[in-house]
Amino acid sequence: MKKIYLVLCILTLYVVNIGFSIASSPNEVVSLNLSEINNQNISKQVKYYSLKNNTSSPPEYLTQLQSWLSHLTPHQTTDSLGDRYVVVFELFNDTQDVDWFVYPYGSVVEKIQIHTFNKNNKAEYFNTGHGLDNPQGLHYGGNIQVLPNQHKTVVMLFESEFFFAPIKILLKPHAEAKQLFQLEQVILLLSLGVSLALGIYNLFIFSTTRDKQYLNYALATLSYALGWATVFGVPEYIGLGSSKNWLMPSYLIGAVFYCLFNIQFLNLQQTEPKLAKFFQLLAIATVITIPFAFYSQGIGLYLASIFTSIVSISGLYAGIRCWIKGYSPAKYFVFALLSVVLPNMVGNFMNLGVLPGFNVNIYLLGLLGNCLDSLLLAYALAAKVRLLSIQNIELANTLEQTVDKRTQELTEANHKLEVINADLIEANETKGRFLATMSHEIRTPLTSIIGYADGILLGDIDKSEQDRVTKIIAQNGNHLLNVLNDILDLSKIEANKLDFESVPTHLFSILAQIESIVGKRARDKGLAFHLDYQYPLPAKIYTDPTRLKQILFNLTNNAIKFTEQGFIGLSISFQDDYLQIKVKDSGMGINSHHQQKLFEPFNQDNNSVNQKAGGTGLGLSISQRLAKGLNGHIEVESIPRKGSTFILKLKVHTVEDSKWINNVTEVWQSTPVRSLKTEVLPNFSGQKILLADDHPANRELISILLKRMNLDVVEVEDGRQALDAVFYQKFDLVLLDIHMPKMNGTDALKQIRDAGNYTPVVALTANNMKHEVEHYMRLGFSDHLAKPISRQIFITVLSKYLDKQGDVDNPINPNDMHQLVKDYQQDLAIQVEKAEKALEQRDLFLISEISHRIKGSASTFGFDIVGDKFADIEHSALQDDEIAVTYELPKALNLTRLCLELPGVDIAKGIINHNNSVSRLLKSIYGLFEHSEQSFNDLKEALDNSETNSALIHLYKFLPTVSDCGMEDLEQTFTALETLIQSGEVQKNTYQVHLKIIEEHLSVLTKAIQPILVDEF
Repeated sequence: MKKIYLVLCILTLYVVNIGFSIASSPNEVVSLNLSEINNQNISKQVKYYSLKNNTSSPPEYLTQLQSWLSHLTPHQTTDSLGDRYVVVFELFNDTQDVDWFVYPYGSVVEKIQIHTFNKNNKAEYFNTGHGLDNPQGLHYGGNIQVLPNQHKTVVMLFESEFFFAPIKILLKPHAEAKQLFQLEQVILLLSLGVSLALGIYNLFIFSTTRDKQYLNYALATLSYALGWATVFGVPEYIGLGSSKNWLMPSYLIGAVFYCLFNIQFLNLQQTEPKLAKFFQLLAIATVITIPFAFYSQGIGLYLASIFTSIVSISGLYAGIRCWIKGYSPAKYFVFALLSVVLPNMVGNFMNLGVLPGFNVNIYLLGLLGNCLDSLLLAYALAAKVRLLSIQNIELANTLEQTVDKRTQELTEANHKLEVINADLIEANETKGRFLATMSHEIRTPLTSIIGYADGILLGDIDKSEQDRVTKIIAQNGNHLLNVLNDILDLSKIEANKLDFESVPTHLFSILAQIESIVGKRARDKGLAFHLDYQYPLPAKIYTDPTRLKQILFNLTNNAIKFTEQGFIGLSISFQDDYLQIKVKDSGMGINSHHQQKLFEPFNQDNNSVNQKAGGTGLGLSISQRLAKGLNGHIEVESIPRKGSTFILKLKVHTVEDSKWINNVTEVWQSTPVRSLKTEVLPNFSGQKILLADDHPANRELISILLKRMNLDVVEVEDGRQALDAVFYQKFDLVLLDIHMPKMNGTDALKQIRDAGNYTPVVALTANNMKHEVEHYMRLGFSDHLAKPISRQIFITVLSKYLDKQGDVDNPINPNDMHQLVKDYQQDLAIQVEKAEKALEQRDLFLISEISHRIKGSASTFGFDIVGDKFADIEHSALQDDEIAVTYELPKALNLTRLCLELPGVDIAKGIINHNNSVSRLLKSIYGLFEHSEQSFNDLKEALDNSETNSALIHLYKFLPTVSDCGMEDLEQTFTALETLIQSGEVQKNTYQVHLKIIEEHLSVLTKAIQPILVDEF
């Protein structure tokens, strides 16, 4: 029994001892010997207590520690989205080192508070962490002192909104730790510096080459460098402020640009389009996650770990595929990715908890990998450039070899051709020379075409001259077309042969074209230009006009090109069937040695003026060949520094019955004028038409035209008269105005149709909007004619409803039309007075009625601009827009008075001569006045110098336009002055009277027309 009792007592004591052991073990502080843990990770040996929902802090004295720990729960795992916990351990210094460094590492932590307890003393503590003033700069932790054989308890409080990886705790002697940290800090800053330098350098490359792969490389490198800098707290260390919000977004931004760089560097769009699409989608997905990373760095940790891993692995896969396919720069791309993939993948897997932690600074290792990645990618870019350079060199070599081979083949072929047929070779060489010559000469007519076209567009050409200039452009265009046809027609140039034609040619027409074009070019260069006719001269000769113009253009263009100051002149004479044209200039001249070679191909006088002017040296060679083809030749007389004279001598025949010109007046009269095509009207004889229009002038004009077509016309002036006529007479067609007194056209049509009469009825109206025309057609009108009446459309509409009996070759007599316009001027003046009174009374309804009447009739009689103005006023009046009416109507009335009352101008004649348009008439007058001062001064100067030929030329710049515009007073004065000059008795006291009258008329007209037309034109 005693033995049993003894055994029970022993078991009881054992159980009690175990119970106390179990009860006290959770709060037992682990004791560690410094000699055993030196430079070792002790994170697995210490105890962790959670403070996540506890705001308490460690006690001040060691005696309170056990009690404080007893209220805490063990800490199992760290929450990466934010946590707070403590680590407790006791140190026993069994070494001789006193200064030790507590080094927590392996994760980014906002705050670490390290407390040290001695046996009876108050606890000491210090703070360290991301963005804080750490004793070792870019490393967490701090220095503690533990005397030999001394025990010291350490409590580490970790508090942060994010934890990127498990914390590791290392203890090292302070001196060793300091050396380690200095080395790591140098490596860290050097790596960041390399990445920064590579990023900026490639940005400069992008700014020069605009190659986006350099931009994406630079932005990816700089983004990753920013990410690593924020992880190590570099911005805070150098005083730039907190960077914690950029911890994870920087890596996601870098991943986006890395995706784009992969596509461009590996040429995936061309080689692997599916992979390119994958990277594009991956980049988009990464961009979407960036805001979440800014919101929470903990969430950003997971996103950055996932997406950077996907980008790295997929980039590695794409690089290997391109490497296998033979793209050599891809191998450096693969090595670059491996250098960043391996350490960063290890770090990512540690962050995700897939791999356990290692006793190594994985962030520093990742930074080194990223730096090496940037260096290798830069080398990969250089390798790509080198590959492109090699390919270009190979392509150039291949092309050179191909060219050499082809050249050798062509040489052999040419040699064979020479052996086979020497004559054929000569013919081909001749053809080549001719084609080169023609290519050079194409520029001559193009110069005129482009120059005059630019002059018209830029307003350099007098508006009164634009019709003539347009004809010159067309003539030069046709000339150019002829030259091109000769180039393409190889049959004409075989064996140095070219066909020449001999057709009746107006000599002075060609000379006028030369004078207008070359004269302008000479005056633009500041040179004087003159024509000297040695009378008598034939009006028409047999020659090739195209070749003759080519020769003259070449000679005169050369004269202008090689003359810097002085004059250019043409002298024309005819004797013994020889036409002689001399082209004189005051240029530098040509020495006798070069005169002998002047007409050889590709030869130019080798002085500084020629070198400045340039050219191929083909012009004179072409001209000499063309002259020979025209039974003539070119000679040259020149003295250096005194000018040159090129003499074209052609043996020609005059056209039978050709007029001989004896003075400048006959020159102007002999110039051919293109006649107008005779207008043919249809013959509608035997048919009857009803014309209903309330405007008498309109009725008279339309009636005259209808009667010219042999129609029987019945005229009425309102809708009621139209109804009476329709009910009691039979018509083949009815022309019915819409707006008429007593009954308008639409009401009259309704009653006509209601009575069962279905005679075709055509609406006459100035309302031409699409919806208005459609409305009239729905009412039952057969057709529509817009006012003002277009003669061609008018005839077309009549032909649809009347039977044509042939043609009538007698259009409206100009005298009849002149009287009609005169009559309408009187009616228009009456309407202007009515409009003025309506404006004074602010009667918008009456204004709209008057405006409608003017709109419908003005353009018919040539007052188109007036009709347009009153159409706008009618619209404003119908809209009750009194402000617009009171503003616009006075201007329209002033313009109308101008069109009715131009001093010294027969308005009706001017309108008829300008295609029935007062707008064109006013533009011609305005265009004449724009340049009249210069032309008048030129005329006066020529008279003062007794240069009668030049005076007549300047006079004829006025006279045609003055006559066309109906300026009767001016025309009489100019005609009198012309007679005086032709008489040869040009005395200053006689011609000055005429010049004074001309100047006064021009001044009066200018004052009358200038204020209004400046606004209009």
